[in-house]
Amino acid sequence: MFNLGSEHDAKKQSDDNMLPVINMTFLLLLFFIVVGNFSETYMKDVSPPESSSEMLTQKAEELSLSADGKLWWRGETTTPSNWANQLQAEGLPVPVRVSLRADGQTPASVIIPLIDELRLLKVTRVALVTVTNPGSL
Repeated sequence: MFNLGSEHDAKKQSDDNMLPVINMTFLLLLFFIVVGNFSETYMKDVSPPESSSEMLTQKAEELSLSADGKLWWRGETTTPSNWANQLQAEGLPVPVRVSLRADGQTPASVIIPLIDELRLLKVTRVALVTVTNPGSL
């Protein structure tokens, strides 16, 4: 006996299985196109805005940070722990507010560990001021 329907059904079934694969391929292609566009714009350089805030006029100890990672206080290089020790030697407590004037080209990999060290010294508020002209540090 001849069964003509079985061969036709097998071919139809294999074509039906390809449709989800094609759909998934196009969805993945669309996903990678969108993600690729986001990653290109994310990696562009960001320049900090100019600040003219009057909030910084309140009393806060001022530290300067050069682009090479050197911390300056009163015209001399120092470290956060030496800075705190010098303040305590003068009979002053470590301030809770600090204004950190950093060169605009200073990478975040230098600034973040410095802020962490200041936090260990009980500094609770750090105002980060970026300066585009390194001569004004």
